[in-house]
Amino acid sequence: MTVAKEILICSICLREVPEVYFEYHHLTPRCKKGKEKICVCCDCGNQIHKLFTIKELKNQYNTLEVLLSNEKIQKWIKWIRKKPNNFGFCMKELKKR
Repeated sequence: MTVAKEILICSICLREVPEVYFEYHHLTPRCKKGKEKICVCCDCGNQIHKLFTIKELKNQYNTLEVLLSNEKIQKWIKWIRKKPNNFGFCMKELKKR
């Protein structure tokens, strides 16, 4: 018997994503004692860490609202939303859970 995987909505790109491709993003990095986190798809999680340093995430982009207002993130969202629903998910190896 197969168990259906849950579909979740990414906090950044708002795409429907299978649960297996979800991860938690700490708004203030864990290494800086951050506790508050949001659920993002692995594509958005990777993009956030490509665009911003740990210091920038801690001092400047530590709320969802501020993160979403950034021009680079807006450009990313506009780009990724034009892709097919399952685009990108298979580009990252699944984490062992």
